[in-house]
Amino acid sequence: MFKGLGNLGNIASMVGAFQELPQRMQELNARMQLETVSASSSCGNVSVTMTCVGKLESVSIRSDDLEKDVIEQAVLDATNQAGAAAKQRYAEAIREMASDMNLNIPGIEGMISSMTGNG
Repeated sequence: MFKGLGNLGNIASMVGAFQELPQRMQELNARMQLETVSASSSCGNVSVTMTCVGKLESVSIRSDDLEKDVIEQAVLDATNQAGAAAKQRYAEAIREMASDMNLNIPGIEGMISSMTGNG
């Protein structure tokens, strides 16, 4: 009759973790707003720094006689690389938080992968 009651502890633990989730996500977002990633264009003439929530913080252009289209492409390259790094770092932070909270949610890895464009 009481055969399945052993799982009640797991359910109670998950409910507690889910109740904690909004606060933990708020803390994670605040931390990701302060954490930055940097990337450079393939030509090395442009570097950008952005927060892990995608806010561009700085752009540095090293240009002697670069043409406008080369600079524009370099800015795009560096920004896209930094954006990908920011998404990756944010996904890693969510994965760490879920692990710390012992949240074993079916499909969470697929959700995290889709955040970075890998899913």
